[in-house]
Amino acid sequence: FAFAQFESTLALLTEYFEFSDRQNFFVFAYIGFILTLSQGFLVRRLVPKLGEKRMAVIGTMLMTFGFLALLGLLRVETKATWMLYAILPLPTIGFSFLNPSLQSLLSRHTAEDQQGGALGVGQSMSALARIAGPVCGIYLHARNESLPYLSAAILMAIGIAMVSFLKPPPPVMEPPQ
Repeated sequence: FAFAQFESTLALLTEYFEFSDRQNFFVFAYIGFILTLSQGFLVRRLVPKLGEKRMAVIGTMLMTFGFLALLGLLRVETKATWMLYAILPLPTIGFSFLNPSLQSLLSRHTAEDQQGGALGVGQSMSALARIAGPVCGIYLHARNESLPYLSAAILMAIGIAMVSFLKPPPPVMEPPQ
């Protein structure tokens, strides 16, 4: 939900920076590049070392700090493009850590014969969040350009607490040979 708010209001944020269509393209390409690198290299290497729960907590924290940094960027009323580019990796990498980790945790906390249903419900909730997040984000942005990032940071801070209190998933059992 929070990341969907972020995505949907990003074009409005680049409007604040008075970006051209070309500059706007580069912002979205930059985010896509960061997601690709993060999921392709970082997540694959870190999950076996840190585990899904720790990756989810780190991802949630990165997203929270990223949204707070965007909020701060708007509050200081600077249009320093380099600051935007410096901040964008925080929520982007956080999302790339959080999303697959949550899917894995959901699967590992569900009985084997119910995993398909649980993952389906999880994907349905994700789809609803990707519908409601932009609606909420654009509504909040119309009230104040900082509100989508403030609400996203608050939601992610709640998420930190929720993920932190998850019981560790059961160990993965190797099939007998």
